[in-house]
Amino acid sequence: MRYRRQRWGASAFTLVELLVVIAIIGILIALLLPAVQAAREAARRSQCTNNMKQILLALHMHHDRDKHFPPGHYAPPNAAVSCNDGSEATWVTYSLPFLEQSAAYDQIDWKYGFGCGSNTVVTTLAFSTMNCPSDRKPEAATGPGTTAAYARSNYVANNGIGPMKEWCMKNQPATARPPISREGGVFFINSDMAIAELLDGTSQTAMICEIRLSKQGDFRGVMHYPEAPLYHHNYTPNSLVPDGIRKAHCDVGNDPVRIPCTGTFTAYNNRSMTLTARSYHPGGVNLGLGDGSVHFVSETIALNVWQAMCTPKSAVGEVIVSQF
Repeated sequence: MRYRRQRWGASAFTLVELLVVIAIIGILIALLLPAVQAAREAARRSQCTNNMKQILLALHMHHDRDKHFPPGHYAPPNAAVSCNDGSEATWVTYSLPFLEQSAAYDQIDWKYGFGCGSNTVVTTLAFSTMNCPSDRKPEAATGPGTTAAYARSNYVANNGIGPMKEWCMKNQPATARPPISREGGVFFINSDMAIAELLDGTSQTAMICEIRLSKQGDFRGVMHYPEAPLYHHNYTPNSLVPDGIRKAHCDVGNDPVRIPCTGTFTAYNNRSMTLTARSYHPGGVNLGLGDGSVHFVSETIALNVWQAMCTPKSAVGEVIVSQF
């Protein structure tokens, strides 16, 4: 009988070969991860763009109905701010019916205001259209002078060049739009801006942009109170210059560099607010324009160009969209 000689180990890996294969797999994973992260961020930015387009559409639907865009925030004519008569409602409040939130809007009691813990069915309402998926899921913020919680958003409207100091219509004519002593953008106290007033064209005028959100104690991004859903063009996107907000509502959490703020006022009646456009998209922010389009604006944009975008009238430094 012949015995076949077994050749053991001919098809097995040596220890060195196994280590080489593991090393190669590790290198491939390391090379792949940035691409996966980039793809995920591209998807998140696309969703953010879609959210902003929905908001712009809502603003235009409001314009179609009322022949003007909603006010940046509302103050009863010829009166100090109060907890009555819809006081301190914002552009977000008036846009709710066009953001598929008619049920909540219909429950607003317009006998009351929005800064005193009233109308909580709206002030506590959070929904995905108002939040950028690249940022943290926002916690509700504690309201001014009350324990009421206020839902927050990453999307804010163009208030022009800050600081915003307007807070009431006291000693002002009983008109819908009071005079302000700064470049007011498209949305400001009792504004009722119409498309015809965007003199440099809808494609040249900023409507909405993004901000970064912080912890619960921070008030930036609150949707239904004047000190939060508006931003300014004083500084270029993602600037590290601190936002000027109410002292009690400045909470940078664990990220003081990317969400900087400083207390510049203490109450509604000594308001002096400046918020800068910021996002977690690498290199810039999404900007929604008056024609309903959304464009990615680099954080390296020239300041004079950025500031020209906030005014509804022609300004030095105005550029066409393709030059972004």
